[in-house]
Amino acid sequence: MASGLEEIEPDSGLGKRTSSLSIHGHREDGEKNARESKIVIAAIDFGTTYSGYAYIFRDELDKANNSSEKRNVIYKHWQSGSDAGICSRKTPTCLLLNPKGEFDSFGYPAEGKYYNLTNDDAHHGWKFFKRFKMILLNEKNLSKETMIPDDQNNMFKAIDVFALSLKFIKDDLDTDLKKTGYDIEKEEIQWVITIPAIWNPRSKQFMRMAAEKAGIKGNQMEFALEPEAAAVFVKETKVAKQKVSDDEHALVPFQVGTRFMVLDLGGGTIDISVKEVLTDRALKELHRASGNGLGGDSINLRFFGYFKKVFGSKAMSIFKNENKHKAALYDLESEIELKKRNLDFDQRGNIRLSIPPILFEIFEEFEKKDFDEYIGTLKGLSFKKGKMFLNQEIVTEIFKPSVTSLVQLIQEIIAQEHVKKISDIIMVGGYSQSRIISKTIKDLFEHKNVNVIIPNDPDLAVLQGAVMYRYWPEVVRTRRSPYTYGTRLLRLWLEGDDESKKIRRGKSKEVFCGDHFEKFVSLNDEFETGQTETLKVYPVEAETTEMAIDVYTSNKSDPRYTTDTGCEKLGRLVVHVPDTTKGLDRHADVTMTMGSTEIVVQGKMMPDGTPTKVVFDMLSAK
Repeated sequence: MASGLEEIEPDSGLGKRTSSLSIHGHREDGEKNARESKIVIAAIDFGTTYSGYAYIFRDELDKANNSSEKRNVIYKHWQSGSDAGICSRKTPTCLLLNPKGEFDSFGYPAEGKYYNLTNDDAHHGWKFFKRFKMILLNEKNLSKETMIPDDQNNMFKAIDVFALSLKFIKDDLDTDLKKTGYDIEKEEIQWVITIPAIWNPRSKQFMRMAAEKAGIKGNQMEFALEPEAAAVFVKETKVAKQKVSDDEHALVPFQVGTRFMVLDLGGGTIDISVKEVLTDRALKELHRASGNGLGGDSINLRFFGYFKKVFGSKAMSIFKNENKHKAALYDLESEIELKKRNLDFDQRGNIRLSIPPILFEIFEEFEKKDFDEYIGTLKGLSFKKGKMFLNQEIVTEIFKPSVTSLVQLIQEIIAQEHVKKISDIIMVGGYSQSRIISKTIKDLFEHKNVNVIIPNDPDLAVLQGAVMYRYWPEVVRTRRSPYTYGTRLLRLWLEGDDESKKIRRGKSKEVFCGDHFEKFVSLNDEFETGQTETLKVYPVEAETTEMAIDVYTSNKSDPRYTTDTGCEKLGRLVVHVPDTTKGLDRHADVTMTMGSTEIVVQGKMMPDGTPTKVVFDMLSAK
């Protein structure tokens, strides 16, 4: 008979129906050997706005690590838009499905085809998705059944959108490998996919499921946290200045003991990581991953918010939502994307934006005003020959929430005692190329003896680092927990407990406290790579063949109840215990790997250590 253990009862006079925790080191030598047998290491940087891939042959890395040879990382060069002469090492993260819901194209081809369809008013029924990655950060009830809207607000399964996108990238890389002339089997490729460090374990499980659905085998794939990948790359890049004589300096890699912060500023997320270089050139994490969803795309939204004030809610709603205006909308989005990165103020302190003429027409139709006369009443804004000029004050206000949040995050981190003596700040990601962002950070640390470094091609740092990381994933020696983890527990009543949690059990009506948060990992706890927590799970009935335990997270260090603010149910551990011959005199040890890029669970029946199936389901609809 299977039963679910909704609340675990601790050792409080209730016999053997208990749970206990212990920490021990654990390493997967078999996994390491399997990794070293692969011929190719392939990295996918699946971004909110742009994506790309790179790969390297393992013997190239072996040679580079044993000499001063440069690593020969091979990048995909995507044809940029309609101009065959322009190539880019990133392509837009957008997916186009035909009216039957079948894959049509991804990246620049998808963008170009859909824009042409909209120009011809032939796009009805086609499904176009862009900037969909943010759902994995923002959706609190993420599950296998989560739906996302396409460009025409038709709903589609999110897991399929991600899987089809990853499948295209995987297949394109396979095709690219064949062009090299080498006979590479699919089983000889080791994959690494980059993900934001601030994603919760549920989002990571979703991404793994999508990758496996795309045809990437689970045992051939690992995640690299984006700021960590950038840190691995920058650590070995000549970015630090070292004095070699009285009047001469040289650029060298970071020295042992260097403490540095990585600001990974992408289209969707701001990801911050703080590392220290150890004696063997591995990295120690000094502070848990931090960040938010106010990356570069938030600036695009702020621009449109400003246009809403200028043109009015009605006009902007029509412009953004009516299909016949889609082509003009995409032109404006592209203009904002370009200006956001290259903020060139003219002699009068203005930036210039090209605004689609149709927007002025919509405004005049619904507002019954002449736009040329109306704009003269607006402060800091002018209009001439189809160009809109915004002064520096308006632009600064548009950037303000993102800039302010970034500065606040940095200041909160460096104020921590264990994060003292940072010597360098590395800015990577496409958003780091925005001049207003880079100037803000440089001004912030101008007089604090901290070097602010933006490497060449900052939007490729994560991708380059991911290839190097997969070669040596143990390069990140320690990590810190981004959450407090625990289980929902029924324990004996204590004075001061919340009266609403009072539960009476048994013939004696003994008083218990429900919803107790039984912590087994604290926020910012340090773990070595591969280190595990062990949870001992006992059956509550002699014939139990399956035990279920709910796992919770909290953004507080010491939550009292699983219902406290900041607590969320992460998922359910289901432990299979099919052998009932020992009745209640048996238990399972469930190990949870906490020091890696994702939580991995394994189970053993004790005392003999027989492996047993454990499933950590974080994606069943709540």
